[in-house]
Amino acid sequence: MDKINIDYPKLMERTTSVLGSYGALLVANDASGRPNVMTIGWATFGIVWSRPMMCVLVRPSRYTYRFMEQSDSFTVCLPPPELADAAMFCGTHSGRDVDKFKGAHLTPVRGKIVSASYIEECTAHFECRIVHKNYVLPQHLDTAVNRDCYANGDYHVIYYGEIAGAFANPE
Repeated sequence: MDKINIDYPKLMERTTSVLGSYGALLVANDASGRPNVMTIGWATFGIVWSRPMMCVLVRPSRYTYRFMEQSDSFTVCLPPPELADAAMFCGTHSGRDVDKFKGAHLTPVRGKIVSASYIEECTAHFECRIVHKNYVLPQHLDTAVNRDCYANGDYHVIYYGEIAGAFANPE
């Protein structure tokens, strides 16, 4: 189904719900254009530098990290509830070991605005252009967050993506 351009704030409530349940799907392409997908449960969105922004967190130990480092963009895709198992598959397998698109029966499609792919089966997605990244620094992190989320010291990199477009299936 061909997705239509949508005003991104209309997707925020749904995005928050998906992130808090079975997870959204983050897609980035490497330098050769090959996509990788990873399930995410953490993201932020809002206005930064007077631009609509979505921030995603990726640990350097994750296979997706190298894709993010080689890319100028990413997409955040919102799977419908019937794809919760696909999101679980993408969150429990590494692209180092398995083709997650094939294993989860998902189809990557080149972005409409950015070079990163999105997932055809998802009902909506954000296309984001990377404008900044920074590393979570333990010396500036709340003690409880550090203890609860980083016991092994694998701190995230936060990628700031300017929302270039948001797309959804026609209602």
